[in-house]
Amino acid sequence: MYSLVKCAFIVFAATAASGFNLGDRDVVFHLFTRENPQVSQPLLSSVSSIMASAFSVTRPTVVTIHSNGESVTGNFNAFVVPAHLSVEDVNLIAVDWSPRSGIYTEGLANAPQCGRRIAEFVNIIIRQFGYDADRIRIVGVGLGGHIAGIAARHIEGEVPHIIALDPSLHGWSHHPDKLNPDDASVVEVLHTTAGNLGYDYPLGDLDFYPNGGSEQMGCGSDMSCSHTYAYAFYAESLTSEINNGNAFVGTACESYEQAIVLACSGDRDAIFGGSEPKLFESGIYVFLTNFNPPFARG
Repeated sequence: MYSLVKCAFIVFAATAASGFNLGDRDVVFHLFTRENPQVSQPLLSSVSSIMASAFSVTRPTVVTIHSNGESVTGNFNAFVVPAHLSVEDVNLIAVDWSPRSGIYTEGLANAPQCGRRIAEFVNIIIRQFGYDADRIRIVGVGLGGHIAGIAARHIEGEVPHIIALDPSLHGWSHHPDKLNPDDASVVEVLHTTAGNLGYDYPLGDLDFYPNGGSEQMGCGSDMSCSHTYAYAFYAESLTSEINNGNAFVGTACESYEQAIVLACSGDRDAIFGGSEPKLFESGIYVFLTNFNPPFARG
């Protein structure tokens, strides 16, 4: 696995499982670039903070959002940050909302407000620096998958691409802020613990169910293991572009019910992840993976 150097910022302990009024130190934005790929520049929602950083309006921007129980230095960003920077020169903004997402119920309660705080930050860049929303990709895992949609709804302009990695199930079935296909031009979803930790039914324009979507090879009933494969697959989908590796090529399904039992026999015409924009692909897909990395079979 990749490793990240811890960033110096204040973390407050979680104190309740209900929503808080999130302050500046509850949602901190960490900028990684090719100039500083391992040690981030913490940013606040202010013009002066952004101006003093390595943020560049000439680069595309990727925003990553972790789930409960993690932080900016967790496994999710340890995979996703270096993968993105290896493929493309981007502003990688890793959102740290760990002070208010230590346990799942607390994170669930604070997710809508976290999404709005992210949008406020991005809107400063759009308004004050003339940045185009169509140069932004948002990548979220677990609760962060739904937060990605909430943030995109409040960003001024249409976000072209959301990648939701195993977005959370519990508390979201009837949640008014649940991720949906209208949140971005393309909402791409990967389900690796469908019906367990992760959301079961399709949520996006493109929904991929690797190995049937409920559990991943070698994990058995360990859902935390299968959940981590979501960002492991995504990271590989990026790095394979420069390593001459295989892509995660999906087989089209007629329904979710077909996908979870691997009974799909449609066209193989969609690829999960990667850095390229998705323009015409839509539907439900499955793909099989190898037991060990590299996981993609092509």
